[in-house]
Amino acid sequence: MIRLQWLDYLATLRERKTWLCGAMLLYAVLSIPVMLARPPAHVQEAIAAWFGHGGPFVLFMYVWIDLAMNKMVAFLPVVLASGIVLRERDVGVLSILAAKPLSMPRYFALRAVSACAVMATLHVGAQLLGLVYFTARVPGFRPLAFLAAMTPHLFAAIFATCFSAAIAGWVKHRGASALIGLAVLGLLLGLSLIGFYQPAWRNLTLVNPMSLGALALGNLDHLGPKDLAPPMLALSLLSLAAIAIGAAGVRRMEA
Repeated sequence: MIRLQWLDYLATLRERKTWLCGAMLLYAVLSIPVMLARPPAHVQEAIAAWFGHGGPFVLFMYVWIDLAMNKMVAFLPVVLASGIVLRERDVGVLSILAAKPLSMPRYFALRAVSACAVMATLHVGAQLLGLVYFTARVPGFRPLAFLAAMTPHLFAAIFATCFSAAIAGWVKHRGASALIGLAVLGLLLGLSLIGFYQPAWRNLTLVNPMSLGALALGNLDHLGPKDLAPPMLALSLLSLAAIAIGAAGVRRMEA
């Protein structure tokens, strides 16, 4: 099973859609410092009001999370995971797979984990590349705070991939699965920072899993395990639940 998981991960890494996702992340890394070269004064003032101060690193992290990585997480997991099992059915190999000593729920879980691993590889790769590039290009860049703040976001990206896979487990058509995934993830990510804009709604926004991935923005100066561990644990449990829900959906294909 482990060998099959590894081979599926490598095969997914080699797919053209994965290279497209990598190219999009590379573009995001290279373009963000250019966007921040001359930030508008009203943007700096707004960020200072939302996060307590508007230093260059806070401004950078807001732009990186909200304008770059959140947009990627609304799209890349759908590309990677919205066709799990459905593609095999459409090309006519699902019946062959069903004849193997591997149940459909287990096959779905294997493919979902591979998609999550690829998403994690792309996300971590973008942060490590950014760590080198941003250190040279972004004034006041703080490497350790950057990596710490992006760790919960990695778990949010993995959850988004599991969620996209779960939709594929219940929706019969790849196009509909992708559209639903894009719509729901876009909505969740669009609302993920509303707790910073409206502090009175902060606790309410915690029911949004994608908000958990951006919580570090509110405490960049003093990030520690108590800030990072709870959202990471919650997102891990939600990811497992999403895979279980998707696996339950694909049981219909065995009937």
